[in-house]
Formats: sequence, C-alpha cells, structure tokens
Amino acid sequence: MASDAVVSTGSNTAAIERALKRERAARERAEAVLESKSRELYLANRELTEQHDRVRRRNEEIEQAHLALKEAQAQLVQSEKLASVGQLAAGVAHEINNPIGFITSNLGTLRSYTEIMKRLLEGYRRHATDAASQTGLLAELRELEEAEDIEFVLEDIEELLTDSISGSARVKDIVQGLKSFSRVDEAKVAEEDLHAGIESTLKVVANEIKYKCDIEKDFGSLPPVACNLAQINQVFMNMLVNAAQAMESQGTVTISTQTDGDFAVVRFRDTGTGIPADKLGSIFDPFFTTKPVGSGTGLGLSISYGIIQDHGGTIEVDSEVGVGTVFSIRLPVRASKGEQA
Repeated sequence: MASDAVVSTGSNTAAIERALKRERAARERAEAVLESKSRELYLANRELTEQHDRVRRRNEEIEQAHLALKEAQAQLVQSEKLASVGQLAAGVAHEINNPIGFITSNLGTLRSYTEIMKRLLEGYRRHATDAASQTGLLAELRELEEAEDIEFVLEDIEELLTDSISGSARVKDIVQGLKSFSRVDEAKVAEEDLHAGIESTLKVVANEIKYKCDIEKDFGSLPPVACNLAQINQVFMNMLVNAAQAMESQGTVTISTQTDGDFAVVRFRDTGTGIPADKLGSIFDPFFTTKPVGSGTGLGLSISYGIIQDHGGTIEVDSEVGVGTVFSIRLPVRASKGEQA
C-alpha cells in the first residue's frame, strides 16, 4: 500500500512538472509573440511617423512652390501688362498729340489775332483822346478792320477757343483713362463699376482699334462688382485688341453687359475671321497664339483666364470661321472670401 502511494505521488509530481513545462513553454511562446508584435508595432509606428514627417515636408514644399508660383504669376501678369501698355504707348501718344497739335496751332493763330486786336485797340484809344485827328484815324482803323477781316477774326477766335477747350478735355479724358486703367492699387478688391472700366479701357486702346473696327455698346444694368478693376481692365484690353487684330478689314466689336443671377456678364462680339474649331481648345494655353511670329506673346488670353478665375468667374469662347468670335466673361457680383482676404 505504501509503495502504491509513493508511485501515485511520483506520478502526480511528474504530471505537475510536465504541466509547468507546458505552461512555461506557452508563456515563452506568448512572450515571443508579444515581443514580435511589439517590435512590429514599434516599426509600424516609426514608419508611420516617418511617413507623417515626409508628408509634412512635402506639404511644406508644395506650399512654398505654390507661393513661388503665385509670385511668378503676379510678375508675369505685371510683365504682360507692361508689355501691353508699351505696345499701346505709341497709340496713346498719337491720341494725345492730335489735340495737343491743334491746340498749339490754335494758340499760334490766337497770338497773331491778339496782335491785330492790340493794334485796333491802340488806334481806338488814340481816336478817343486825339480829337484833331479823329477823321483820318477812324478811316485808318476802318481800313485795318477790312484788311484783317475783323468779323472773320472774331468768329474764328470763338471756334479756336472752342476747339482748344475740346482738345484739352480730350487730353484730360485720355490721361484719366490711363490713370483708371493702370491703377497702382494692384491688390485692392473693391465694389467697382464695370462700365467705367470698359470706358477707360476704350480710351486707352482707341488708337489701336479705331482704324480696324467700330465699337457698339449694348450696356444693360449692372450692380457694382467686387473686383480688382485694374486687373479686369487688363482683361478688357486683351479682348478689344485681340478683336481688332482679328479683323482683315473694317469690322465691328459689340460690347454687351447684363446681369445673370449673382453674376455680371460682359460679352465681346467681333466680326473678325473667327477661330478654327481645332484651335479653340488651346487658345487659353500659355504661349499659344494664332498671330504671326513677333505679333504677340501668346500670354494675353492665358493671363486673362487666370485673372477671371482668381475672381471666381469664368471666361468662355464661341467662334465660327468667317463669322466672328464671342468671348463671354462672368464675374460674381460679390467677392469670395479668398478674394476679400
């Protein structure tokens, strides 16, 4: 009996040891798995952190590139504007020289008329003070009046003054148009009158377009539009100059405006040669042009497209070869938050 008890006790001890071994082995396996998983988690976390850092650095690079692109775009817009103004400078000078020329001529004629009037006035004064020679002096003055055609002189003086005043007003309008067209407050967005912008732009490009096309206006009622008018004027200038250059002979450009919901719509319709269908999809691409080499940079429409987009608007084109082209510009009446900032 005692022997059986010893055997039973030995068997239990062996069973317990085997169970403990299995438990240790299981624990060791679990610890190994846990360590492996912890290692994997650590590596995954480190990789995630590195990816996050790479994404952050990439975002910073993209942001810097975006800022550089915006700056380059602003410089490009300014360069194109300066190039456009330079192109129009001769025409503007011609527009100013015309009234200045006849004002100068009128002033020369008025000076000679003044000498005649001074001689007459001196004679009449002597006539009034020298009674002894009144008869002969009066006859002399009458001969002078006839010789110099005083009636014509008096009428011509009035016309010369009227023409000179009109010419001065013309110069003032041109200068005011230039001032409105190229305002220095480049970053300013304000409530603006698009019709005033169109009128000032027409004054600036008058010499460029008047020999190629007639301008017709069909202005509707437009509310003030939140925009940078200097930039919008640049778009208007590109529309008008392109339309004039598309004319093979004297044509017409019709400028119409209307309100469509929350948008102001400005259309430029010309009777030019039109744009082939296979080129319509490319006209807003940078450096694309249908003009002869040396006649354009190919940036005007691209920059115009960017300006209108920056204002939250759209610019669309419809054209038919041999009939003409219509550019439709839609601008939101109120500026977006990005523009207001």
